[in-house]
Amino acid sequence: MKKVSSVMIMLVLCLITGILAAAAADIPLLTIGTTAAIETATVGEYSYEMLSSGTTHIPLICQDTNGNFHPLVADWETSDGITWTYTIRNGMKWQDGVDVTAEDILFTLEFEDANGSANLVDQTAEDGKVTTAKYAGYELSEDGRSISLTLASANVRELGNMTSFRLMPKHLYEGKDELSLEELRFGYGPYVFEDFNKAAGTISFVPNEYYPDAVHVDRLVYQLFDNPDTMYMALESGDIDMVWIYSTGVAASYQDVLEASENVQLISVDAANNPAVLAFNNAKGPFADENVRLAVTYALDYETFRDYVGSKLSNIPNGGFVPAATIGYKETESLEQDLEKAESLLAAAGYTRNDAGKFVNEAGEPQQFTLTYRADRDNQLSCAEIIKTQLDAFGIDVTLEGLDSDSYNAKTSNRFSENNITMEAALFGYTSAGMGMGNGLGSIYVDGSHAVQGGAQVFDEEFKAILGEMSAAATLDEYIAAAGKLQDYYAAHRPVIALYWDSLTYAANARFDNLSVDNAFGMNNAQNWLTITEK
Repeated sequence: MKKVSSVMIMLVLCLITGILAAAAADIPLLTIGTTAAIETATVGEYSYEMLSSGTTHIPLICQDTNGNFHPLVADWETSDGITWTYTIRNGMKWQDGVDVTAEDILFTLEFEDANGSANLVDQTAEDGKVTTAKYAGYELSEDGRSISLTLASANVRELGNMTSFRLMPKHLYEGKDELSLEELRFGYGPYVFEDFNKAAGTISFVPNEYYPDAVHVDRLVYQLFDNPDTMYMALESGDIDMVWIYSTGVAASYQDVLEASENVQLISVDAANNPAVLAFNNAKGPFADENVRLAVTYALDYETFRDYVGSKLSNIPNGGFVPAATIGYKETESLEQDLEKAESLLAAAGYTRNDAGKFVNEAGEPQQFTLTYRADRDNQLSCAEIIKTQLDAFGIDVTLEGLDSDSYNAKTSNRFSENNITMEAALFGYTSAGMGMGNGLGSIYVDGSHAVQGGAQVFDEEFKAILGEMSAAATLDEYIAAAGKLQDYYAAHRPVIALYWDSLTYAANARFDNLSVDNAFGMNNAQNWLTITEK
């Protein structure tokens, strides 16, 4: 097996394609295995949107694995971090040949506002809570190719948000109450939608004749698998050419097997995601008491998570929570088990050990909590069992609650009902894109007022003040200083902790060369189809 380090990866460079496209022979068919559950293959279905971000609905901007940004649909400029001007690249067209314009950017922002986002318009919830619009105003250029978006306050990290911003066609969608399947699959990326065969579990794409750069693959087919075992067997046997699971890469449990195969190459990059997070409900329940929260974090043995759940490239996280690949990373104290400290913290919370070795309060009630996790996520199940085993032995009773996706989201996020989060503690996987959204550093998952996430239910004034500093930062130095404060806050109060940090590892057939990886979508990115070659 060929193993490739991150320094050997061809980075996502948006102007690299000219010479390679002319010299390389086309690849007739490339089959990508994925375990994404896709039911409709239309815009609006999250899993399909992540998949199509590499084919028909590419984001405005891409970010390589070194953290550098590159234009996909638009170039950009800013002089103050407040007003950002995006200019559509020459030659960008919708699949019907109509030019992509800055009006499409504006239309997309307005479309999202009409469906509850706060881009250009403040949004007021049923309880009267107001979410302030992200942008204070906009201006379109006379030629229609540029839009200047003025933020409510400076944000030096605005480009990070644009790595997940995808366009809607104004000329096709405007004025329509309902859209056809064809319209919901209509795009502007290097490929156009060809077919979704739900029975066969395949989604196929063919090149977009209007895309300004030449692709090296004549047809992309995504094969949907019910389980990863079958998918990785297909990769080993050569039945598929690469695998893709959004933001997670190849699970550690499969890496050794794939590494032994001569047909497979593994590519590992530093990760900006957090694959296994223990998040507490900081607002109510047992973990509203910081002493109890801290006690649990000191009672856990992080070497176990690293060695038995993470890959061979995983390591023990620190209290600052965000991995070292994060912009604004600050070194904080590494997490470690300290049972004496855990016991003293429980004592401060009013708990003592009884004769059975369990912690109880003055009324004799045991210290206990329910740990919620996704039943379909193997790493969450493994982490849940380790947490229960270790805490039960320490003297805290843990009830495990494995839920399906919808039930889990209803209990752990504001996605379905704002401020109705009922979890006591839960396991999460935070994606690279999610870790960077909003003010970054995973704050959308911690901030209890976030309209979609907010699982950790943190509302305190110190946290809000730090987010305010991050939001107001007019220079990268100011942002980094505020980001350091947030990591110090995480380390001191531990509203969430990472159980292990890991590299993201991707797998492809060993016959391919010049593979491109981007920070948000791994190898399922538009540039990969422009650079990939066969040896």
